[in-house]
Amino acid sequence: MTFPQFGHKPNSHHRYAASFATNENLQLSKLGQIPIHLHRPIDGTIKQLIIKRQGTRWYAIFCVERQVCPAPINRDLAVGIDIGLNKYAVLSDGSYRENPRFLRQTEKKLKRAQQKLSRLKRGSANYMKQVTKIHKLHEKVFNQRRDFLHKFSFNLAKEYSVIAVEDLNIRQLVKNKRLSKSISDAGWGMFRSMLSYKCGRNGGILIKVNPEFTTQDCSKCGNRVKKFIDSHSYL
Repeated sequence: MTFPQFGHKPNSHHRYAASFATNENLQLSKLGQIPIHLHRPIDGTIKQLIIKRQGTRWYAIFCVERQVCPAPINRDLAVGIDIGLNKYAVLSDGSYRENPRFLRQTEKKLKRAQQKLSRLKRGSANYMKQVTKIHKLHEKVFNQRRDFLHKFSFNLAKEYSVIAVEDLNIRQLVKNKRLSKSISDAGWGMFRSMLSYKCGRNGGILIKVNPEFTTQDCSKCGNRVKKFIDSHSYL
């Protein structure tokens, strides 16, 4: 079995011309047949294929062209979303989604794994095995976060036609040393990106709102009430 050569880069990809895949094999013009596990049937005409190495795993990403007939926009099915760190998302209808904090849950394991790595001889067989274990821990956190965001964004895009979210400057926010790890763990940028294309796919609209005063203005009466928030409660 031959895979593309990525050198030592853990996260790299190559692009290929249109190919085809069955439930067991992926046919590539340059590499021949590669065993594959299809997560779902390919709907549409394959225009491009990206073979990607993410951590210790390989992925085939298909770019397809297909006819989409989205349902008409129902403005009565509208919702505003306030994302945060204490609660991941609070909706304007009063419901909310808890923050799973996947990285925080794995921190102790990562710390122990890093400590063990520091005691091993760099470049040795045991050292490389430990590096692989650490990569797998990070990969698990990434996959858990991505799975959570895919499911959450899918349900929102399916239930609502119009969704409003804060247009947060995430790059600026992560400069806060106290909150940077928690913000990165939340994956706000990934969530907004997923929500954007899923709204478009379902015929909905994603509106990015200026975040200024959004947590102080009442969504019903419009009155502004100043709030004083202790940042420690969001960690």
